[in-house]
Amino acid sequence: MRPIESRLLAATAVMVVATITLGACAQAQPDEASAPVPSSAPDETATPTPTPTTGGEREPGTTGTATPPQTAEPTADEAAPVELVDFETQNGTMRMRIPAAWTVEDHSRIAVDVESRQRWDNTVSISDADGGSIWFSDGQWDSVGAAPSEVSVVAQIPVGDGLAATAWWQRYDESFGAYVALTNPEDPGFAFTLEGGSRILSLAFQHPDAFEPFPTATAAEEYLRGDVVELALDLLATVELTGEDDALPAGIGVEHEGTTYLPYTTQNGTASFLVPQHWRIEDHSRRGTNRAGQEVWDNSVALYLPNGNMVLHYGDMWFTNLIEEWEWTLGEVRPTQTDGWQAVSWTLGDSVPNHAGYVGVSLSDQGGAVRPADNVCSENLCRSFSSIPLSVRWLDDGLDSTEDFFGSAIEEQLLTAVASLETHHDDATRMPW
Repeated sequence: MRPIESRLLAATAVMVVATITLGACAQAQPDEASAPVPSSAPDETATPTPTPTTGGEREPGTTGTATPPQTAEPTADEAAPVELVDFETQNGTMRMRIPAAWTVEDHSRIAVDVESRQRWDNTVSISDADGGSIWFSDGQWDSVGAAPSEVSVVAQIPVGDGLAATAWWQRYDESFGAYVALTNPEDPGFAFTLEGGSRILSLAFQHPDAFEPFPTATAAEEYLRGDVVELALDLLATVELTGEDDALPAGIGVEHEGTTYLPYTTQNGTASFLVPQHWRIEDHSRRGTNRAGQEVWDNSVALYLPNGNMVLHYGDMWFTNLIEEWEWTLGEVRPTQTDGWQAVSWTLGDSVPNHAGYVGVSLSDQGGAVRPADNVCSENLCRSFSSIPLSVRWLDDGLDSTEDFFGSAIEEQLLTAVASLETHHDDATRMPW
């Protein structure tokens, strides 16, 4: 098989420099493109060394720039050269060359991963007019699939150590599936990993001619040796993967005093707030019934430090807690995104039973006048966004005593999270779907 430079650009006569700019990929919508069910589990030992693309250097963060060639007229037995441009995911973790006439659909978004951390997940489809498409994902992956009885590689282009653009078929009973993807060359499948990375990635090509299995291996091979697959392999072979698991697009997230925060929105959209990217999120929201017998959505979101200790909880509530009169010391009062509400840091005095010297940050509508009551209410809904009383030993921040809490990095993170609270609606009967 000829490499992409000779196959796609065989008719090139003179190179001139030009630049074509693809529109930056739009920010993703909440829905996710469906991933194909892989035929084999990802190879955990893959260690790719990506091959540079042929598109030249670009400034970081740019998307879809190209230097197309000026081409001569193809002869009768030559296919017209394909004009290529550069494509890059919004966060820059994947780059490759694609035909200029193909269409990009980008459903990438912030998502919570299997370890309950927020991150940017890329889900991109790049399609031609005939229904063929290249599909890239580095998010969640379903590795469940039927095991084939036979596998045969038809063509491969090495991309680097541990990866290759591969065309292969797999036998299932008396049918033969034909596939094209970036794979471990020794164990073709739709999913792979990068050395030192935590993500499961997939870069695959699909075409309507192969949506249904073939009746024979010969028919599958005929498709896999055709021009459509040859072009797809050439394109997949231009891929570059950075392996940066936590990369974010420009303008996504907030940097504050050395911490990156990402926005989190409750499932039915009542509120949103910022969460440090390295914290864990556990959302236990569910459907319930209020005192009037109405069906409502009860939001319950717990935030955890990387060490596993819960430090904040957000909830939509229909009542006000009874707060005991404990000895306490006021730290900082910081306004939130909602007028009249504040984030308040505090410590408890030595006389408080079972919680002497504990610390925390809570949402309040009383400023520093009284110890935060853990919730605030509008006409139709009460909200709580508060720490449970925390021992400084749980915070894993080098704090030795209660006095060390005020002015510490962890106090700043707690205050920033609570003060970022933004309310969107007070309709608890609104469901997420």
